[in-house]
Amino acid sequence: MKRIKLFSLLCLGLMLGSTSCSKDDDDDNDNQNNNNEVVNNPTDEEDKKETAKYNFFGAELYSNETFTYGKFEVKMKMAYASGCISSMFLYYNDSYKGNGEVWNEIDIEVIGKEPNGFQSNLITGKLESKVTSEMIHKIASPVADNFHIYTIEWTPDYVAWYLDDKEIRRSDASSDTKKQVAKLVKPQSLRFNIWSSENTEWVGSLYQKYIPITQEIDYIKVYDYNEDGTFTEKWTDDFDSFDSKRWSKGNWNMGIVRERQDNVVVEDGILKLKLTKELK
Repeated sequence: MKRIKLFSLLCLGLMLGSTSCSKDDDDDNDNQNNNNEVVNNPTDEEDKKETAKYNFFGAELYSNETFTYGKFEVKMKMAYASGCISSMFLYYNDSYKGNGEVWNEIDIEVIGKEPNGFQSNLITGKLESKVTSEMIHKIASPVADNFHIYTIEWTPDYVAWYLDDKEIRRSDASSDTKKQVAKLVKPQSLRFNIWSSENTEWVGSLYQKYIPITQEIDYIKVYDYNEDGTFTEKWTDDFDSFDSKRWSKGNWNMGIVRERQDNVVVEDGILKLKLTKELK
């Protein structure tokens, strides 16, 4: 009752300079347990001050092997929180070098401003002049609530993205006005990471009270691409243990986090990528 009265008095005071007033029914504890609601950029100074007290640590898993074309199927539960990115992507390992080196990347990303869906993207060009083609794909329920099967098909003729065996997007070389598919010619590693970006317009602002979060991977299947347009299963990793011959862990800065190898763990047949915090 005190909260309702306080809210009513606040609205009464605001009516002198505003035409509307809305009530947030969720308290801090509710928000902490439900990261699937879109959180606007912080305006409360206390939130900013509390978040500034922490260092944040992400995680990255990447294949030691590289691939030129193929099918990549993953059953996983993505993570979600304002300010964060939870991803699966293919990446040419030398893209970051610049100085004329080409950039090749194919993305699936859950971003902090969009809990009910994911972003697909192709990145080509160079470090100094990237070409992108981002698209947001909505789904019926918050993506971080359940496991889904995410699939990327990469061939000389097209790139396609699937969710739970349903094609969500296809970029055909024959109709690709940016010519991105034709420029995906470099061998790429398969990667997964969880991190936070300083680009608040893209992902929102990071709130320490929503951290930690975890991205969970049940299995990964990799298929070779055949010249007749079909795919043949190459290997499956069910994560009964961590295979260091197949996978490595990131240990570099990514956005406003430091990727930490200890934040990639296998527990009960699930590989987990964790985004954590520590007081400075």
